[in-house]
Amino acid sequence: MSPSEHSCVTGCGRPTYDMLCRACVAELLAALRALVPGADGEPGLLTELEITLSRQHAVVRGTGIVGHSASTPMPYHEAASEMGWVLANTISTWAREVHERNPHLLPPPGSTTGAASWLTGLPGLLALHPAADELHDEITHVVAQVRRVVDRPPDRVYAGPCDAPVDGERCPDHLYARPGQRRVQCGSCGAEHDVDERRNWMIRYAVDLRVTATVALGWARLLLDKAIPRGTWDSWISRGRIVPHGTDGRGRPVFRFGDVRDLALAHVSKPRHAALRAG
Repeated sequence: MSPSEHSCVTGCGRPTYDMLCRACVAELLAALRALVPGADGEPGLLTELEITLSRQHAVVRGTGIVGHSASTPMPYHEAASEMGWVLANTISTWAREVHERNPHLLPPPGSTTGAASWLTGLPGLLALHPAADELHDEITHVVAQVRRVVDRPPDRVYAGPCDAPVDGERCPDHLYARPGQRRVQCGSCGAEHDVDERRNWMIRYAVDLRVTATVALGWARLLLDKAIPRGTWDSWISRGRIVPHGTDGRGRPVFRFGDVRDLALAHVSKPRHAALRAG
């Protein structure tokens, strides 16, 4: 009997035959790939976290300002230290969980980078994992936290599924482009795509989907290349500029992405002084 179509377990609203839809699998893989060095020599977030951890920071006493003054030096960065532990624990836990359900597959021992790379090579198993909602939520959340600690924006923008015709079928791989890049080549089949066309298609597809605040803000960054501070989002909610349209399977409010898109575009198009007044 063929599996039945249902909604993705993350609450994004997209249909899938697995636990995770293709877009949420792509988001999960992008988070894992960001941790490890790229083929083009780009350092991964794990490397940058270690650099942050090893820096000598100084705190100006009583001000809460971190700087490079002659005041008391600190031998490590507390936030980076804590995030390093949380990240290693999260990745190793899920690598172990995937291994236990698939004993014939063994992750490399003792390396967060190795475990992240190993998980990246198992998209089908991640999509079918019984706790895929927790797996997706925990890994994407901790990677987002690491980005904030090292103060690094995403170095790749998700450009949608490839879907190029290959031997009578559609290429299942996903596309990632650098911000500002005009064309992107699929790493599997070699097909080239126009980044703006792919992104516009995704935005049109997502307009009527109901997503959580976390997903909405993530999509605004990935699809529109517009970073919306969480404080701005909270202001929109408190003033009724955006309202939920029901809840997901876990009781979290969900919002129509088209409404989020319109607010995000209006917000970033304001002059800076007007945006600061409006919040």
